[in-house]
Amino acid sequence: MIPKKRPVRKQIPKNVPIPKLKGEKIQPKPYSIEINKILAPDFSIPVKNRKISKEEFNGNNIIVVFVDSLFSPFTEALASKVEKLNLKRTKFIIISVNDSDFAFVETFKKLLHIKKTIVSADSYVFKQFKSKIKEISVPSMLIIDKYGFIRYFSPHIEGENTEKLVLELNELLKSLNKEKKG
Repeated sequence: MIPKKRPVRKQIPKNVPIPKLKGEKIQPKPYSIEINKILAPDFSIPVKNRKISKEEFNGNNIIVVFVDSLFSPFTEALASKVEKLNLKRTKFIIISVNDSDFAFVETFKKLLHIKKTIVSADSYVFKQFKSKIKEISVPSMLIIDKYGFIRYFSPHIEGENTEKLVLELNELLKSLNKEKKG
């Protein structure tokens, strides 16, 4: 039997106007989804000569960004901008899911003058978070509060304006700190 030909899909015209939204402007957020209480997995991040465990971050908010590669324009811009921020009681972690990047972590930090941001490469850490939140992909971002709960995540952040993203993250962290005090 000869299979029938597949039906031809209609092409969408390229110059179709995009409808304008009516009403109030929605403020963009640095995250896509806010969740109540999902406990972050027990993870440990390999760094130069040791592993940093989740327990070492207790009492601090943690921003974890998973990226495809350390040496991409997005990752470099994000790391440089975050390094300039004064994030009190917040740890910023960049993890490449490409395990071969681990050999270049120190070079990456030295080239971009990174001292405060934790940088690593470990696909297993991503798999641990993926088991808790199925929707995340690479690149993505998670925010863990000081009690160890994943509070916010954005399943896809590539292509974002890094400067705007960092400023919005700063505002989000301020609100998260105020929320816990009250």
